[in-house]
Amino acid sequence: MKSDIKPKGEVLVKLMCLGFFGGFLAGAFGLGGGVIFNPILLTLGMPPKVASASGAYLIFFSKVSSCLIYW
Repeated sequence: MKSDIKPKGEVLVKLMCLGFFGGFLAGAFGLGGGVIFNPILLTLGMPPKVASASGAYLIFFSKVSSCLIYW
């Protein structure tokens, strides 16, 4: 599909680094992950609908792990 991205090489490294540091910032400062992940995904060329859905999917795992830690 047009909206699919297949990161390779330098783009893949950027995506992984930004994901790691974005997750760290979201956890350290208590920010919503969408504030960090959505602009990153839009910058990498994803359409807004795909970036929003992907951001929500990433945030789900962060929230589940936080709930388990506090429980």
